[in-house]
Amino acid sequence: MDKNIFIDLIFKKAEEKNIKEFEIYFLSGKSTSLKIFNGKIENFSDNQNQGISFRGKFFGKMGYSYTESFTEEDADFLIREAEENASVIESDDEQIIYDGRGEYVEIDNYSPSIENIEVSQIEDFLVKMEKEAKSFDKRVKNVTTCMFGMGNSERVIKNSKGVDLRDRGNVAYTYISITAEENGVIKTGSDFKIGRKFEDFDYKEISHNAVEKATSKFDTVSKEIKESKCVIENMAFTSLIGSMAGIFSAEAVQKGVSLLKGKIGEKIASEKFTLVDDPHLENGDASSSFDSEGVPTKYKELISNGVLKTYLYNLKTAKKDGVESTGNASKGGYKGTIGISSYNLYVKKGEKDFETLLKDVCDGVLITEFAGLHSGLNSISGDFSLAGEGFLIENGKKGKALNQITIAGNYFELLKNIEEVGNDLKFSLSSTGSPSVVVKKLHFSVD
Repeated sequence: MDKNIFIDLIFKKAEEKNIKEFEIYFLSGKSTSLKIFNGKIENFSDNQNQGISFRGKFFGKMGYSYTESFTEEDADFLIREAEENASVIESDDEQIIYDGRGEYVEIDNYSPSIENIEVSQIEDFLVKMEKEAKSFDKRVKNVTTCMFGMGNSERVIKNSKGVDLRDRGNVAYTYISITAEENGVIKTGSDFKIGRKFEDFDYKEISHNAVEKATSKFDTVSKEIKESKCVIENMAFTSLIGSMAGIFSAEAVQKGVSLLKGKIGEKIASEKFTLVDDPHLENGDASSSFDSEGVPTKYKELISNGVLKTYLYNLKTAKKDGVESTGNASKGGYKGTIGISSYNLYVKKGEKDFETLLKDVCDGVLITEFAGLHSGLNSISGDFSLAGEGFLIENGKKGKALNQITIAGNYFELLKNIEEVGNDLKFSLSSTGSPSVVVKKLHFSVD
């Protein structure tokens, strides 16, 4: 059965059963990825899935159900299953169906350019990128990963309070990683690109970046460093921001697992630091006009010039705090329950370019990568001790690479010690972004 006919059928049956509050959530997705190795296709996948979830209030409790097939029997099943699930829920947290108030900003996340890419075009692009990486520097021994992926999605939210919302979007990305060898020493490098126009993907630029990242690590130095002023490169700081994003969730705050509890209006970071969640960012990978509850999204500064301004709310957590939802409800697919997440989360860029940041520091450490964030970073206390990669900063320029460095500090102290923010804003594959930043000091151990 067509999804729209099926949605209308569920709606009709729910009304006939006199269910006062309910919601229908449809999500479909298609993803294609191609990986090549030594000029030949190593892996190709083309996946498609879709499903509908239903949630409704029974006995004052919200019951959930979902289906991946669309027949009249499935419509009956959804309602029956949701009612049965509601009967066993013990939580007293009130779940809310949104009433559709507010204005929705129109977002265009769909590009016909991506939909029309042929597999043969992708294969040709990847073969050229792999070949370019190998020929760019004789020290390149292997291209370990060379892939291109693209995906599209469609979403529908319709509920008993008049909400009827639809959107669709797509995006493409490519990624390459290489190994290079010099005098028996092996180093790695990688690069990626995200976009909605195939013509913006430059295989030469991407492959050259990956090779240069690897080969720049061969000129190493051993130097004892215990504490130093440093520049944290954009992608390294982005990974740190992304790993700590959960502290802004109102749910985490209400459960007492975020140190930001009770700190709205307080200065928690350098006045140079502003952290934005922008669901309306032009060409943003995660831009959206409404959240997973149908609430209009809005631009917000979580931290503005160092001052904590807001948490991220869905309807349930907003009601607990007596505030409005920030439009940050999320669902992990049509099977998921309501949670909280950011959209395009990024550090607002400053005015100085990367070279100027190095010049201002003069002598210090450039951190280019943090490793082991899943185990070496405590997201509650903010304490971290992480393996990393980096370079000396000497006389205002990027110097020799440092071997096997360990970087220690505290995330909350680091935010307070930011002295400058660059203008080289870049986003990761997870819709989190940052420019490079200058930090007053971090602790190091170097092997």
